[in-house]
Amino acid sequence: MYLKLTIILGAMMLLLNILVTTEGQTVVDGVTTEYGQIGRNITLLCKNTDNSVAEWQLNDSEIIRTKDMELTGTSLTLFNINESQEGRYSCHNLESGNVYSTVSLLLGYPPGKPQVACWSVRYPLNVVCSWKLENQTYLPTRINVTYRYGIGDAEHCSSEETLQGNCIIEDIQLFSKIPYTLKVTATNPLGFRSTINQFIVEKIIKPDPPTDVSVSPIPNQARKLLLQWNPPVTWPDPSLFLLKYRIKYWPEGSTRHRMIEISDQTSYILSGLRSRALYFVQVAAKDFVDNGASSDWSVTVSARLWPN
Repeated sequence: MYLKLTIILGAMMLLLNILVTTEGQTVVDGVTTEYGQIGRNITLLCKNTDNSVAEWQLNDSEIIRTKDMELTGTSLTLFNINESQEGRYSCHNLESGNVYSTVSLLLGYPPGKPQVACWSVRYPLNVVCSWKLENQTYLPTRINVTYRYGIGDAEHCSSEETLQGNCIIEDIQLFSKIPYTLKVTATNPLGFRSTINQFIVEKIIKPDPPTDVSVSPIPNQARKLLLQWNPPVTWPDPSLFLLKYRIKYWPEGSTRHRMIEISDQTSYILSGLRSRALYFVQVAAKDFVDNGASSDWSVTVSARLWPN
């Protein structure tokens, strides 16, 4: 019985020491946390009982009055606030020095609109969506991500994925004209912004770049190079979901390149090249039927032609 009473009293004390006001301010052990937007004005209120003029301190030091602040009775107004004004403000009785109240002021910005991109790198297994904010907020910012297929129920992305800045949508509907809708909402104490992104799966296919790209001279072939590569390791089944490839190559010292496109093969002989020249080559992959976008270019490889 004594143990139960102790637990109940402890819980009540915790609730008394930690309160959340209707304005979203947090009060912990009598210290109120307030949030201000950099470049705006903010007014801090002294919660004294006698309504007398109070003295304000910042981080236990007396505040030096400037034209960028105004003291009116028990309130302190800061104009065009900047990062240097963040800290722990306290108001005191002028005579006794006793503390009336304390405010922890945190400064930053409301979240900007999330910039969202969705691609199917592992088609047809899943779609990966990622995002970033337009701006740095300098305040704790929570991201909430949901998606739905057509008019179906909204699904929440897992908190683990959201913390990593992405959302993986699996069991995707193939060859459908009904779009998916992804909604990303960023929220912090100064506000919230949302972005809604709709997509058809086949229109956002984008393989990773080809791997193991190599180019080498061909013995006794003074104007040819052998180019070889492997499909992206993330592409699930190149024999079933075919890829085509773009090849970009140029000689040393040239600002112009040549481009060719081939289908469903992982080697190619570059011909008609300058004798003895050093050539640079890159390869990109794309869905065989031209859905979506090409991959980024592979690493650049180079080789010099076989000498005459």
